[in-house]
Amino acid sequence: MKEADIRPRDLFDTYLRLLEEDVETFFGDHRGFEAVACPGCGTWNGREAFVKSGFIYVECRECATLWASPRPPAARLADFYRSAKSVDYWCTAFYRETAEARRQHIFRPRAALLADLIARADGLGGGAIADVGAGYGIFLDEVLRLGQFRDVVGIEPNPALAQVCRERGFRVVEMSLEDVKPGELCLDVVTAFEVLEHVYDPCRFLSAISNLLAPRGCLVLTTLVASGFDIQTLWERSNAVTPPQHLNLMSIEGMRLLMERVGLEIVELSTPGRLDVDIVENAFRRDPGLPLPRFLKYLFASRGAEARTQFQTFLQGALLSSHVRVVARRA
Repeated sequence: MKEADIRPRDLFDTYLRLLEEDVETFFGDHRGFEAVACPGCGTWNGREAFVKSGFIYVECRECATLWASPRPPAARLADFYRSAKSVDYWCTAFYRETAEARRQHIFRPRAALLADLIARADGLGGGAIADVGAGYGIFLDEVLRLGQFRDVVGIEPNPALAQVCRERGFRVVEMSLEDVKPGELCLDVVTAFEVLEHVYDPCRFLSAISNLLAPRGCLVLTTLVASGFDIQTLWERSNAVTPPQHLNLMSIEGMRLLMERVGLEIVELSTPGRLDVDIVENAFRRDPGLPLPRFLKYLFASRGAEARTQFQTFLQGALLSSHVRVVARRA
């Protein structure tokens, strides 16, 4: 998989342009923004890392998590996700154009991971599963193909996307996960792919998931981590740092501490990302003046695809990719 497979340059550039306009429209006035503690370890021991699109990003001195603080209150973020042009574009034009590529490269492999998890863990199959941020329901389609669950549910607060999931035949809870009452769902598995970086309060978000899980129920989560290669290399120039969309960029250490804080036991933590090297190389091709280390300029200019593939494999194994996957269980 290459970055262009799931983020075609022209579509992604349009999205970023609309996002910049929305930042000014929705968040040009910072009155009412709220300072927040590190979403990883929960401390207030941070230092300003940089400012991007008017948002201050702070790096934790304790766990190296990167997060936006102060940030808009949860109600203003919810209004943004309901009404912003960039969100509408992502949910319609962008997603339509990339849906099948994402099915092949992202959602089908995730379903295969889930099948493997069920095969290795006692008591996960046969019950109920919910996907948080179900989007177009493509992952729900792939889960249904597994035939392992009696109930497949989407949790999707966006009305248009919730309707798409219903039209695919799925039961949908049309609200934010944090608003789902404990006991309203009893789930054996919850999946949350690329959601944690968006939420106002990651600790509250994961606590809400824990409350919906049956005893020994399982969470499968993916998100971005600031400790990964492409984010560390590009830093404030990284497209992964896109306020107000990506507010929380945990480090690996911060992710471990966050799971501990909410009482979820980590079964597996890995960084299987495949795009770090490609993302940095693409940024370098677009702007040869980027202040990259000499090593990377040599890698991109003088070594072939096999060397870059092997370097990406090293990043995966050393927990140095920016794409993290966590499997955790409720006690």
